[in-house]
Amino acid sequence: MQSQSVFLRGLHWVTLPISALVGLFWLATLHHVQGLDLTNRSEWLGLAGVGLIGTWRWSWLGIQVLRGRIYQHWVFPRWRRRADTVPLRDCPAVCLLVPTYKEKPWITERVFRAIAQEALSLPKPMTLLVTSSSDEENARIRAILRAIDPTMQSIRLIQQVQTGEGKRKAMAEALRALARLNLPADTLVALMDGDSELSPGSLQRCLPFFQMFPKLGALTTDNFSHTTGSYLFSEWFHLRLALRHYHMCSVSLARKVTCLTGRFALFRAEAALDSEFIDLLENDRLEDWLWGEFKFLSGDDKSSWFWVLKQGYEMLYLPDVVVYNHETISGSLLNRAYENMRRWYGNMLRSNGRALALGPGKTGWFLWWCLLDQRLSIWTALITPGMLTIALLQGKWFVVALLCAWILMTRPLYLIMIFWGRRSSLKLIHLPLLVGSLWSSALIKVWTQMNLSQQKWANRSNQKISATGAGWRKWVKLSTARFLLVSQMVSLVMVLLWLSDGFNPTRDLREVMKWRPSPAEATVAEVRRAIDYGVIPNDGQDDSGALQALLNRRSQADRLEIELPMGEIDLFAPLKVHQSQITVRGQGSDRTILTAQVESGEAVLMVQPRSKTALQQVTIEGFTLRQMSPRSTVGILFNKVTHSSIRNVRFEPTRQPALMLRKTRDIALSYLAIDGGSKAAIVSVDAVKTTIDQFSPTNSLAQ
Repeated sequence: MQSQSVFLRGLHWVTLPISALVGLFWLATLHHVQGLDLTNRSEWLGLAGVGLIGTWRWSWLGIQVLRGRIYQHWVFPRWRRRADTVPLRDCPAVCLLVPTYKEKPWITERVFRAIAQEALSLPKPMTLLVTSSSDEENARIRAILRAIDPTMQSIRLIQQVQTGEGKRKAMAEALRALARLNLPADTLVALMDGDSELSPGSLQRCLPFFQMFPKLGALTTDNFSHTTGSYLFSEWFHLRLALRHYHMCSVSLARKVTCLTGRFALFRAEAALDSEFIDLLENDRLEDWLWGEFKFLSGDDKSSWFWVLKQGYEMLYLPDVVVYNHETISGSLLNRAYENMRRWYGNMLRSNGRALALGPGKTGWFLWWCLLDQRLSIWTALITPGMLTIALLQGKWFVVALLCAWILMTRPLYLIMIFWGRRSSLKLIHLPLLVGSLWSSALIKVWTQMNLSQQKWANRSNQKISATGAGWRKWVKLSTARFLLVSQMVSLVMVLLWLSDGFNPTRDLREVMKWRPSPAEATVAEVRRAIDYGVIPNDGQDDSGALQALLNRRSQADRLEIELPMGEIDLFAPLKVHQSQITVRGQGSDRTILTAQVESGEAVLMVQPRSKTALQQVTIEGFTLRQMSPRSTVGILFNKVTHSSIRNVRFEPTRQPALMLRKTRDIALSYLAIDGGSKAAIVSVDAVKTTIDQFSPTNSLAQ
């Protein structure tokens, strides 16, 4: 069984790098596919914008990982060697405060057996204050402790029963009780949850750091999850804790942390028993411009962290000390994950803003930037899924492939960096969990930051807090929050559309508002009526010669526009357009009909250059092309043409393709109708960026 487990771990470590190589190979393959036009200014700017954001995010990740590795493999090992030389008898006494509320009996037994064993390993007696749900629960805890230490010489036990007013109230009352004991000034106070199990030797490995660093106000440790009831949830917790580990190592290099986790955190008594600390823990509140003043429901660990940070203490993360948290999962997994993330991110956002307001002078520059980055990453994390969604809706399969290849290459590398040297195993399931977690958490943060007062703690008797009020005040607050939420999401979508060249404010506003072009952009068009040059409709005579002569005549103006008359125009020979800046316009698909009896040539109407230079700004519109010859040809051929369009054209039945695009770019096709009968309506060969609007392979055509 052990050899099988080792084999599976090795398989995961091999498979994920292979996945990254597949993504890299896919990207290299796409590099040779002509899918992006870097000569297009909009596409170039969009790609440059995405590239800059990607460079910033991955550079920041690299900095965090590098700092974390320096801390883990160089700085902290030196500290640990120093800590191991500090005699335990010189370290201060420890006091543990453990609130527990109707935990499962097996969890309670593991938690308090571990505490009793830790107490036996210390040279000084431990003060243990337990606040539980009932006298019966307190009696079970005493029995567990006495089973390990029958004389209770290593533990000074104090027990309280919670009043039912929540965890914050229970912890505050317990801290006040500890403050009344007049403990030695150098005592250390640990705040830990009732489902957190100390690993052997945890306290012994924590205590010396308070001797080494006089300004150290608090420290916290690594966490591992023991989750029962769901394999997916268990692996999700392992992933989250691995991400937390590398981040905390990076920040701890600056002797700060971003959270003194409620699982286990150790404080100096001068901080934890300070009356202001206790009051903040019990009644932490936020004054919000929209919701007014409201109380924090959960997040006591964020409240304690903020107070310690505000007082200017140093904080540390010990990566070699482990506290195990026990989770039991039942019911809907998605609902449980959503409720957890909503609570976690709500606590983060509520404390994040006020910590930023302290300024880098108080927090330190690196921690301050980390807090700011927590806000910015809410939006940058949505760029990839947003652009992927837009590309799917637009049918831009090259962009879809490009983004999928990028995800397949980068996310396995991300996981490898995070799990390298981690006690928990890297698994393939972490890849979809990472992608889904990053994207879903960003969306939850967007909603939460506009609804900071909406709080729910499903794990604690489904407690809720809201500051919406009642009546018209409630309506105004909720409506404002929804408006801001929708406005932010719409703004994000507009930015993503701009990055994907689906939205260009200057271009689109000009079309909508019909702005007049600037003098530098203005062009002069020469309009020629074909009927004035010998193209007579409805006479049964060949008009191809006169029309071809008109097409060949150069214009003295910037642009040539040829207007075809109303009626049937007979063509016995193909027409060829060899110049740019030309428009061939009929009177409408039901008014101008080109009746072609062409049996030779590649197409009835061929638009292609005489030289290697592509034609530009060619517009064909407003007529029906009807082929009468039994040996029909292609209807219209665009060969080496860019930035041109075909609009409002109907193609009568033909056995050949109605339209062929060859080596074209930026061709707009709109309001086209192709009657049944052709083996292929449109044939595209090396055509890039063809947009089709209102294409109908029927007998009708929208005008």
